[in-house]
Amino acid sequence: MKRGLALLAAAAVIPLAGLLARGWSRSPGASLPMRSAALIVKARGNRLADPERFRAAILARSYPTVPNLPAAMHTRFNVREEEVAGRRTVMVAPRADASRWVILYNHGGAYVNELVEPHWAIVQALVEATGATVVVPIYPLSPESDNRAAFPYLMAVYRHILETTDAKHVVLAGDSAGGGLALGEAIEFRRLGLPTPGRIILFSPWLDLTLADRAARDVEKHDVMLGIDALRLCGQWWAGGDDPKSPRLSPLYADLAGMPPIDIYQGTADLLVVDVRSFVSKAREAGVLGDYGEYPDAFHVFVGATFTPEARDVFKRIGQTLI
Repeated sequence: MKRGLALLAAAAVIPLAGLLARGWSRSPGASLPMRSAALIVKARGNRLADPERFRAAILARSYPTVPNLPAAMHTRFNVREEEVAGRRTVMVAPRADASRWVILYNHGGAYVNELVEPHWAIVQALVEATGATVVVPIYPLSPESDNRAAFPYLMAVYRHILETTDAKHVVLAGDSAGGGLALGEAIEFRRLGLPTPGRIILFSPWLDLTLADRAARDVEKHDVMLGIDALRLCGQWWAGGDDPKSPRLSPLYADLAGMPPIDIYQGTADLLVVDVRSFVSKAREAGVLGDYGEYPDAFHVFVGATFTPEARDVFKRIGQTLI
């Protein structure tokens, strides 16, 4: 879903450095760096625009591998890996002055794509903005697997974190599918009677596997990364034999009672904005909406383009929250 972002920094950072230095305010329309980034993503092509071609490619693939962390991250941070419930789990922490916070970060990718390089950029930005330790679970993907294999592993990761960290200092976070997964985890923790995490932070979350709201079709025309029909297919694979509208899979339909504060950062050129706005209203009514930032004309998971003023604004806000 986000492969187009992998080249954004190299293509755009240098010519836009002067603009970034002058800053950006949340006025109508995207910043020039954001518009330039969107053009680069669009030029790379939308893999989800043709659902049949996408289906064929996924079914014919070899299981994806996780890219290595950039060498600079090993230099700047303490990076270690552990095996939790038999699966690789990555921890990234500051070398000094780590905060009390631990962020359990679920990567996006429509539940079918592995973590890619822009996700490491998001992880790096989170560590730098908050001083937190970021835990990245490498959860099993569909169609080779489904949610029924992923959730026990994610529960084990959470319990592992709780061995050394008070739940009130744990943040569940994620982008896109990983955002929906973060909410699904919170719903499962509540069902199982596990301690409630301190906060939830979501970037462009996918909140309804079925994408039932027809208004998303109007936004789809302007979305350079996503396609509704291909996403619905991914949702079916991820659900396996479960109801795709069950709350842990489609948190748009969840009872939000007892949830911790939920922060959401969303772009308007992303078809998921329709469900996000519905969820924001629901969270506000339930008294659990924390910080909501909606960025004009920003594309899906724009925070992965960490050089844009919009993304920098998001991480600044998160840093001010997790103090």
